[in-house]
Amino acid sequence: MIIKISKNELNLEATLCCGQAFRWFKIGKGFCGVVKGHAIRLEPSGNGIKFSGCNKKFLEQYLRLDDDLKKITGSFAKDKIICEAVKRLYGLRLLRQEPWECLISYLCSINNNIPRIRKSVELLSKRFGEGIGENLYSFPSPESISNASLKELRACGLGFRAQYIKEVAKKVANGFDFDRLKNTDYQEAKIELMKLKGVGHKVADCVLLFSLDKLEAFPVDVWISKTMRDVYKIEEKNPAKLGEFGRSYFGMYAGYAQEYLFHFYRMFYNYRAS
Repeated sequence: MIIKISKNELNLEATLCCGQAFRWFKIGKGFCGVVKGHAIRLEPSGNGIKFSGCNKKFLEQYLRLDDDLKKITGSFAKDKIICEAVKRLYGLRLLRQEPWECLISYLCSINNNIPRIRKSVELLSKRFGEGIGENLYSFPSPESISNASLKELRACGLGFRAQYIKEVAKKVANGFDFDRLKNTDYQEAKIELMKLKGVGHKVADCVLLFSLDKLEAFPVDVWISKTMRDVYKIEEKNPAKLGEFGRSYFGMYAGYAQEYLFHFYRMFYNYRAS
């Protein structure tokens, strides 16, 4: 099946490889990934995206094809660098991820790098999820992780994060309500997330942005801190204050601006500046 969309409106490689999700792998001209228990294959076609493994509506929602990208990127075109990022990466879309998996993935990201995060998420899925295809596994349920021993979790490369992940899994298994957070405002939802063990500003903002439709969230990690320092000349190191700057400066779609800056800095600006 094919979703008809111009290459300008969906930059598939930038969207799937910019570091916002950890279960997509490039295969030939396309990508293979696991989303909400679906083994999905995507490949650019002449007039859109060829896909299998899910229905059209599911994929359109996941890829946020309902977002008006021209309007969104135009709303934060405030300086030369963000405009250059948008020009180079236009078509990069945020993904609408499943909150439970997103939360655990970003707990795995604490003091970690993308290859190691991907490895931990895959090991968790292989050990505690269910097989859904050749060497593909669904993301494990909260119950399966909460029932695992710390030794089993650490064997997935989690280190000190294992304790956080086990305790958060227990909370979610006992009814932590992501749907309620989706229907509250950004600040209240963030406060609730940060009550969970191990969830700081960055993890909370990533979950809010990538899975709970809070597009004003502005996650701050090492790369965004470098961007704020090198591009915007802001020496502030407090992630909460940097997040406040991002939301104030870029506005209601600050999260989109963050992802364009994050990927642009790693791919282009950092090399140009060195």
